[in-house]
Amino acid sequence: MAMHLDEEREKRQQQIDRFVKTEAALSLSGTDEFPVALWRKMGESGLLGLGIPAAYGGSGGDWLSIQAAGEAFARGSRNMGMALSWLIHLIVCRFAVLGFGTSQQIEQWLPRLAAGEITPSLAISEPGTGAHPKYLRTSAFREGEDWILTGEKSFLTNGPLASLFVVLAVSATEGGKKQMTAFLVPRETPGLSLTDPLRLDFLKPSPHCGIRLDACRVSSEQMLGSQGDAFERISKPFRDMEDVMLMGPVAGGMQVQMVALPVLIAGQGIGPTDDLKTALGELQFRLDALRILAYEAAAMLDSGRRHPEFPSLLLSFRSLAGQFQSRLAQVLDQSGIQTDPAWATLAKDLTMTLGVAEHVALIKQRKIGEAILLKS
Repeated sequence: MAMHLDEEREKRQQQIDRFVKTEAALSLSGTDEFPVALWRKMGESGLLGLGIPAAYGGSGGDWLSIQAAGEAFARGSRNMGMALSWLIHLIVCRFAVLGFGTSQQIEQWLPRLAAGEITPSLAISEPGTGAHPKYLRTSAFREGEDWILTGEKSFLTNGPLASLFVVLAVSATEGGKKQMTAFLVPRETPGLSLTDPLRLDFLKPSPHCGIRLDACRVSSEQMLGSQGDAFERISKPFRDMEDVMLMGPVAGGMQVQMVALPVLIAGQGIGPTDDLKTALGELQFRLDALRILAYEAAAMLDSGRRHPEFPSLLLSFRSLAGQFQSRLAQVLDQSGIQTDPAWATLAKDLTMTLGVAEHVALIKQRKIGEAILLKS
């Protein structure tokens, strides 16, 4: 880790460790409800402004800083759902608002986002179709200087909390291809309503819901980025951003498992056989490799350059992390190690996190194979 984590990033990890131990552990214990009071404290402590420049009220830091922080948060809180909500907040703030906002939009929204006064949510997926651009139907029609948004979005992470939605809508069709435009839509916009919260049995207490847009009128000044290219410039890169920034929490969650494993073995009087030692060594070297991949992926984002190996890195992490969970389950079964409900919840959340957008991962893998064949 010395190749990436400098003194400042390590110090931030230590600060988060302390915060989690004093504030988060109790707030996240045995509850499915989102801990609003904890979220408020995260804002007060600067955690919701990580990655946002100090000029806009943020705590500063780059993608690698966020990665290290996410690892520390999941490791200390043992809660993947809360880590998810936090990271989606940070990614939308840094990538979408800071990355594509006008100076007026940035000054209007970022200080409040960094302080945790408001929370953003990205609205792309739609009921029954997911986020596939071919099937998205939410529309944006020009009317004078305004735009009229109509449609429905689903599965919005942090939706029930959000005061600001980044909505992608079909603004034109050319050559049979839909063009998407993004808009910043405040929650109080007339015609915007929230659907009932989704009751998920994983990644608690991260809240999800949908929104309905019934002829919502927004001004041209609320357009985020350029007209017509939001899917290519915002939606597709956001998918990669989410994949990368969830590597830290996944690695943090697996560290929790590795720390707990020898305690379970000793507590249940299970003998340290050579096979068990070998299996534990295998799990540890896989985890060490996953942490390196997580930091390297964040460093690639920070470089601002296109790396040909980037898709392979994302796929490798997903594959190796899945192998870690499968091997861990084998070790538990073969050694007769008994676990508790908290372990089961963490294992389930890790598996669900790794399964997000699995079809997209298969498409990336297929494209790598196609590129190989084209070279022949």
